[in-house]
Amino acid sequence: MSLADEYDVDVTFYHRDGTIYVDTRANASERLLALLDDLGLDRHSSLDDVWHQVPDEMDEIAMKAMADRAAPLLAHAGYRLGTDTGLFGGTAYRAELAAQSAHRQPPTPAPHPVRPRRTR
Repeated sequence: MSLADEYDVDVTFYHRDGTIYVDTRANASERLLALLDDLGLDRHSSLDDVWHQVPDEMDEIAMKAMADRAAPLLAHAGYRLGTDTGLFGGTAYRAELAAQSAHRQPPTPAPHPVRPRRTR
């Protein structure tokens, strides 16, 4: 059982020993795993366990920036996320949220109710 399974989310981000890990459910789709690959995260596996992590050669600021960009994209794709407190919220995270808001279609205004005309 993965941490994502334990927390009942599709993807969970956590920070341990200087590395940011990205854990998915044990039965994660190849589509989700490929999306994490495409976001620049390194895929690792051991026996039946698969996880991703931010590349080790990155410094702490670059690791957080990469995770900050990945989280909103995953949420926008419809995945439920769990995260360590304080892991997100940096400049890259806020910029990605703003970019997504700019591309979002405005809601359709509700039609005005037609009032019957008064006649005398």
